[in-house]
Amino acid sequence: MDNIYGDGVSHELLGNAASIKQLLESLAQSERELKNQVTLFSAFLDALPNPIFVKDNNAVFIACNAAYEKAFGIAREEFVGKTVMDLDYLPELSRHTFQKADLELLRERGETREEIELAFGDGCVRTVLYQRKTFELGDGQGGMLGLIVDISQRKRAEKLESFRSSILEMLAGGEELRPILMAIVQGVETLCPDMMCSILLADDEGQYLGNRVATSLPESYTRALGRVAIGHNSRPCGIAACTGQRVIVENIASHPNWAGACSVAIGAGLVSCWSQPIKAGSGDILGTFAIYHRRSAIPIDTEIELIEHTARLASIAIEKTRAEHTIRELAYYDALTALPNRRMLNEHLLETLAAGQNTGEYGALMLLDLDNFKPLNDQYGHMVGDQLLVEVARRLSRSVRHTDLVARLGGDEFVVVLDSLGGCAEAAELVTLEIAEAVRKSVVEPFRLVVDSDQGELEWVSHTCSASIGVTLFSGVQECKSEVLRQADQAMYQAKKSGRNSICLFESVE
Repeated sequence: MDNIYGDGVSHELLGNAASIKQLLESLAQSERELKNQVTLFSAFLDALPNPIFVKDNNAVFIACNAAYEKAFGIAREEFVGKTVMDLDYLPELSRHTFQKADLELLRERGETREEIELAFGDGCVRTVLYQRKTFELGDGQGGMLGLIVDISQRKRAEKLESFRSSILEMLAGGEELRPILMAIVQGVETLCPDMMCSILLADDEGQYLGNRVATSLPESYTRALGRVAIGHNSRPCGIAACTGQRVIVENIASHPNWAGACSVAIGAGLVSCWSQPIKAGSGDILGTFAIYHRRSAIPIDTEIELIEHTARLASIAIEKTRAEHTIRELAYYDALTALPNRRMLNEHLLETLAAGQNTGEYGALMLLDLDNFKPLNDQYGHMVGDQLLVEVARRLSRSVRHTDLVARLGGDEFVVVLDSLGGCAEAAELVTLEIAEAVRKSVVEPFRLVVDSDQGELEWVSHTCSASIGVTLFSGVQECKSEVLRQADQAMYQAKKSGRNSICLFESVE
């Protein structure tokens, strides 16, 4: 058939077909490029470790990354095309809060950056840095990009460092041990609100744990448990102190070592217990740090780190207190008899004189020197002489009132300071002489001492000793410390001149 349209029309149709084909190919290429860009964009988002979401100008989710899905336990297909109001896994109040904030930001355009508490898909509430920024695509198109950065570990580290610093400041400030341990317990409970903590201290013999420090444990529980024996068959704290290892009891009700106290713990609502030994630098056990929960629980890595760190802080506090106590003992107490030494005597006497000036009450000072001490040293040696001095110290302490001070000056000289003897000189003198006589009688009783025999065996020997006692009264009005000591010393030498084993009052010295 002949071409009825002519050659010109035929060529035009063929040209249009080629243009359409070229256009279709161009559109297909553009679609492929767009898909590649979308794929590339999605891959880029999924490669980022932090949760990211994208919303349009109506606050409708249009995209998110894999980290967002993982963090909140929800597939993107379940919420893309929806607003936050459609996410039932969030509390209603949270949904309204987020939706209102999103719409305000999209209306005003800009960006926000804030720290908030956010519930994740695993049920944990974490502190996050929540950032949002709007964007524009032209032709009225655009939306908002959101980024969520989990900063829980950083905030936890900051809180832990703040907690640690506050305890170290208390230590540096010379705070007493118990308030420091109380602050440690309260600090851990603040960092971990589901924990209830206590610290138990080991006694000097290493047999028991006691002197409990606890703030949130029920009083009925702490009172019922009392002290805890240190041993393999004890409760977890006792086992931890015995073995030096952490003890984890996930469920108190099923643990054999809780059999005797299980009802007490359950009655207090306690379900699990972790016990961490508190060790000195030498490895000696100072006590235990216990953590309780009202649910079955075993510690995770971060909790173990906190427990160990807390035990070290407690160890520092306990060792520092013990060191200070030792220093004070060395500075103020006689190493042999454990009586106050000359330094403490001087301070106490000054305080007693000052109190007498304010109250008008009398005090008294006795200076005591042993009469038959040198022959014992000469015959048996200083080791036996030291035994006698220790026993004299015990007898003197038992012979005076509990408010009186017994001190050792050195050698075989002792001092007794009496205070609060009243405002009447005669009555004060009578009480003083009665106590002095009790002291004299206590010393004159025979002493049984252990000595090495010539055969190298230990045997008992009896030694009779006595004391010359000088006594002076003071009211603190005119006397000074050195004058009071001088008066007692003068009276003591008068007692020795009078035949020893006697008491001489300073006022009677001629």
